[in-house]
Amino acid sequence: CTMHKQKMRTQIMAALSPERCNFALPFTITGVDFAGPFQIKASMLRSPTLMKDYVAIFVCFTTKTVHLELCTNMTKEAFLAAFSRFVGRRGFPSKLMSDNGKTFIGAQRATEKQFVDFIKQVSSEIVQKYAPQGINWQFIPPSAPHMGGLWESAVKSFKSHLKKVT
Repeated sequence: CTMHKQKMRTQIMAALSPERCNFALPFTITGVDFAGPFQIKASMLRSPTLMKDYVAIFVCFTTKTVHLELCTNMTKEAFLAAFSRFVGRRGFPSKLMSDNGKTFIGAQRATEKQFVDFIKQVSSEIVQKYAPQGINWQFIPPSAPHMGGLWESAVKSFKSHLKKVT
C-alpha cells in the first residue's frame, strides 16, 4: 500500500538572485559570454576567404533581452571594442556578470583602468555626475557553469537559430 500511495516529491528550488527578481532598467544588470568560433565569409566574391569569428552575447537579467556583437577573435581588445559598441547602444550596465574566461578577467582590469583614465580626462562636473556609475564586474565560481545559466541558454539559442538560418 505504501508503494502505491506515495506522495509525489518535487525538487526544492533555490530562491532566484535579487538581480533577476528586482525591478531595474534594461541592461543595468547584464550577463556576458562568448559563442563560437564561426566561419564567416570575408567578402561576397566567388571564392572568399573564411574567417574564424566569435559573437559576444550580452543578456539583460531583468527582461532576458539578448544583444549580439560580432568579434574578430577572443582577445581582450576585441571584447573591449564589442563592449564599447554595446555601451553606445544600451548604456552603461551597473553590474556585469560573466564566467572566468581569461578574456573577461583581462577586460575587467582594462575597463577599470579606462574608467579611471576617462574620469581623469573630463571636467570635474562630469566626474561628479558619472563617478558613481562604475561597473561592478562579478565572476561566477570557476567550476560552476550552471550559475551562468541565463547567458549559457542564450548561447544555445543563438547557435540553434544560426544553424536553422544558414
